[in-house]
Amino acid sequence: MTREHDIPELLAPAGDRAAFLAAIAGGADAIYCGVTGTLNARRRAGGISFDELASLCSLAHAHDARVYVTMNVVVAQDELAGAVDDAVRVLDAGADALIIQDWGFLVEVRRRLPGAEIHVSTQANVHDARGVSLCEELGASRVTLSRELPLEEIAAIAGRTSLELEVFSHGAICPSYSGACMLSSFLREGRSPNRGMCAQPCRLPFDLVGEEGVRLQPAERERALCTRDNCVVGDVRALARAGVASLKLEGRMKPSPYVYAVTSAYRVALDALAAGGQPNGEALRRRLKRSFNRGLVDCYLLGESGNGLMSYERSGNRGELVGHVLGFEPEPGFVPRDGQQLRGTIELELDAPVDAGDSLELRHASEPTRFLVVVAPRAVAAGERVVVRVPRAVPSGADVRVTRSVELVCEAAEAVSRLEREL
Repeated sequence: MTREHDIPELLAPAGDRAAFLAAIAGGADAIYCGVTGTLNARRRAGGISFDELASLCSLAHAHDARVYVTMNVVVAQDELAGAVDDAVRVLDAGADALIIQDWGFLVEVRRRLPGAEIHVSTQANVHDARGVSLCEELGASRVTLSRELPLEEIAAIAGRTSLELEVFSHGAICPSYSGACMLSSFLREGRSPNRGMCAQPCRLPFDLVGEEGVRLQPAERERALCTRDNCVVGDVRALARAGVASLKLEGRMKPSPYVYAVTSAYRVALDALAAGGQPNGEALRRRLKRSFNRGLVDCYLLGESGNGLMSYERSGNRGELVGHVLGFEPEPGFVPRDGQQLRGTIELELDAPVDAGDSLELRHASEPTRFLVVVAPRAVAAGERVVVRVPRAVPSGADVRVTRSVELVCEAAEAVSRLEREL
């Protein structure tokens, strides 16, 4: 019988000190981070230094949050002894658990540190009950399941194990199977995802060319491998009922405002669940869209893997759609010279509020690769119009999206600053 978790743990990412503090401030129950100089799957993130790990662990514990350190790459034979020594240092500094991919490293940690709490990384590609059973035999207490699993398979696995199950719930999705992608290694020598150096070639444009050398795909669909971002903020009740113990937020390469915004949104959802209510998934999705996202979907959880999962036309931030361009007015008396474009003003009609200083992206569907980013000159309520100066004409009907929220950035900065004073 599937074990139901009343309220899953909220596990937030921290790529550096500021993001660590943002995760605590956002309401995380646990934080996962890499330590500079150790082996982890986000080696290009700033990381936490050994010197500051102990104080950050103490701060997290004071706020009832746990700390998991990622040592989740394939470990070479000549690195094994040093990696185990680093694991000892990490646990001595106060970390609560280690996240491990490499099976040999896991066995050696269990031999040297029999009391250590070990979580098996999603990079180990555990996707069925047999794999979870192996992890249990090896002494792990938790498994982070492959990201591709649908809800019914997660529930089936939960019904056949006593281990805690962790599920990636928000953020970037790899288009390949977790831990099994070789594309970065093939295209960029030395950039193996299993060594923490993924070059993310899946986000790049590719040409699909027929036998006669003719480009087959339209210009707006050239990112054939680029996925949208995962978002299950409206599915937390279903995941709890399926037996999921921890909701993991992706983002160790993301800055502190992102970590704070996403963590706090999921905290609201889980608190609503704890109070016996139903989280307002749509309202929370609107908040999440004001942080970096490539479009939010829960396709994998629903067992879907078609075009709805993909972001063929762009790999960057989509923001939140808040309105459209009504028209362009040239600047009176301005005569373009030497290749200058016709500048002027545009009128925007907004369906959602924006704040003064918010970044607004202007992009028309007929020009998918051409866009402008302007700053909102004042706060504007939903249903209002606003005039903005622009350096060139923008077609009527162009979408207006908030890609940077001043409110969220300021909230995060204030929250991080408060916690800095506690260290």
